[in-house]
Amino acid sequence: MNKTYQFSELQDKISSAQKILIALPARPSYDQVAASLSFFLSLQSAGKTVFVTCPTPMTVEYNHLVGVDKIFEKIHGSDLIVSFDYPADQVEKVSYNDDGGRPNMVIQIKTGSPALSENQARFTYAGVGADLIITLGVKDINQLPQNNDYGVQNIVDIDNDSTNFQFGQVNVIDSEASSLSEVVLGIISGLGLPLEVDSAQNILNGIWVKTSNLNNRKIGADTYESVAICLR
Repeated sequence: MNKTYQFSELQDKISSAQKILIALPARPSYDQVAASLSFFLSLQSAGKTVFVTCPTPMTVEYNHLVGVDKIFEKIHGSDLIVSFDYPADQVEKVSYNDDGGRPNMVIQIKTGSPALSENQARFTYAGVGADLIITLGVKDINQLPQNNDYGVQNIVDIDNDSTNFQFGQVNVIDSEASSLSEVVLGIISGLGLPLEVDSAQNILNGIWVKTSNLNNRKIGADTYESVAICLR
């Protein structure tokens, strides 16, 4: 394919990443979901640990896409946060000790303050635990519901919409492409990532729907070549 994306920068980001999160916008299009799952399957086949997240649930229209059951509304991070429904000014000191190799957090209450009970504790997670975020079809970093957890230090922003704010460290915005699926195939091909049957079928489905059965005015040589690559 005749794509001139930042393949060197993309290769560096993906090669160095241990855990990759692919993030979709709320209420994504069929093409965006197809592209994300194609990329997910390809990266997974390359030996990467990959997750896909979307803030809205998948509906029945996506059921023909391979891997749709792997898309989660929220990805738990790796940092456990313990918070308490208790006035902070009643706490004397918070300390930590090692009890035979098991971490203990000790909360010392001020004299005369009410006791802190177990049912006042709440457990949550912070941080997505990924060292590379790949956004697909996300126009603005603020569209990500876990924006504060993601951080912005290692993001690859991929889109085919010229209005994209290009918030990533690497931005692949191809407004000439007929679909996001076409863009993702260009990346997969340019990086030499595996393209297996399921991934190719998702890309075909995404292109087919986005271009109204190849009748869209934005169709060009790259679109037909994308179809040919997937059919092969």
